[in-house]
Amino acid sequence: MLGGEKYGSVALCRNFPPKSPSMKQLAVVAGGYTGEREISLKSASMILEHIDRTRWAPTLVHIDHDGWRAETEAGTFPIQREDFSYLSDGNKHTFDAVFVIIHGTPGEDGKLQGYFDLIGMPYSTGPTTSMALTFSKAYCNHYLQNQGFKTAKNVLVRANDHYSTSEIVRILDLPVFVKPNGGGSSLATTKVDVKEGLHKAIDAALTVDREVIIEGFLPGTEVTCGVIEVDGIPTALPATEIVSEGEFFDYEAKYQGKSNEITPARISDAVMGEVQRQSVRIWELLDFQGMIRVDFMIEADVPYVIEVNTVPGFSAASIIPQQAAAVGMDTTTLINHVLAALS
Repeated sequence: MLGGEKYGSVALCRNFPPKSPSMKQLAVVAGGYTGEREISLKSASMILEHIDRTRWAPTLVHIDHDGWRAETEAGTFPIQREDFSYLSDGNKHTFDAVFVIIHGTPGEDGKLQGYFDLIGMPYSTGPTTSMALTFSKAYCNHYLQNQGFKTAKNVLVRANDHYSTSEIVRILDLPVFVKPNGGGSSLATTKVDVKEGLHKAIDAALTVDREVIIEGFLPGTEVTCGVIEVDGIPTALPATEIVSEGEFFDYEAKYQGKSNEITPARISDAVMGEVQRQSVRIWELLDFQGMIRVDFMIEADVPYVIEVNTVPGFSAASIIPQQAAAVGMDTTTLINHVLAALS
C-alpha cells in the first residue's frame, strides 16, 4: 500500500544531532539479493528518519550483489567482513548492534544471523535456526501443525521433481495458491483455479526458488498481526484486515496501493484475542525478538496460520507502523521497542 510513492535513495544528510559517545553505533542493514531489495531500502529510510538519536547513532549498511558497504555522510565505504567494520579517513568504525531490515535473503533466512553469531554481533531478529525455519513456508507450517496450530493443507514441489497435477488436485482440491517456498512479498505467487494452470504457476515460482509450496484455498477473512516487545513482554498489536482489489494480497496490493488495510480488523473480540494469542505464542516458541508479523485466514471464526514474517515491512505505509499508530504509538517509540533487546 505505497500508493504513488517512488523508491529512491535512502536519505542520509539531515540536520540530526551530532553523535555522542553515549549513543550506541547501530548498523541498519538493508538491500538484499531479491526483488524485495527496494522495499527493504524504503523500510531503512523510515528507520533512519525516525530512530531515537539520543540512543542510537545509525549508519546504513547496504548489502546487494555489488557488495557490502556503509553509506555515510562522508561517503561510501566497503564493509570489512572479518568484523563488520569499515575504514574512513584512516579510522576504523565498528558497530555495537545491527538492525536487520532485509526482506528475503540473506536477512530473513538465517544467513546473516549465522554470520553475526560467528563474530559476536547482536542483531534485531530471531535466532539463526528460527529464521531458517520460518523462511521455508512448508517446514514452518509443518512445525506449527505439530505445535497445535491450524494451517492450510499444502504440497511441496522441488525443482526437477516429477509431480502429478492430478494428485495435487486430489490432495488439495481447487483453487490453490502456488508460491516460492522461500519467497516474500507475494512475488511469483499465483492463484490457480483450474488444473491446467498448475504447470505454468509452478514454473513461475521456480524462477524465484528451487522449492514451491502449493496451498489449499481457505475462504474467509485475511488478517495479519504484529508482535513487538514492550517492557520485556511480547505484545500483540491490533490485527489488520486485508481487503485486496484483486483475488488475493499480491505484490500490487501490498506495494502499489491496490488493497484496503483496516486496523483493527473487523472481527469479533474473541477472534481478535485468539489471533493475538497465537501470534505471541509463535513468538515465544521460536524465541523471536525485534518484531514479527503473522498472517492468518479466518474461516468460520477459526484462525489458520498462513505465514510468519520475521522481517516485516517498515515503510510509512507498512502494516506494523499502522498497527502501532492505532494504539497511539509513534514511530520512534515503535523502533525503541523493536530494538529493546539491543539497548
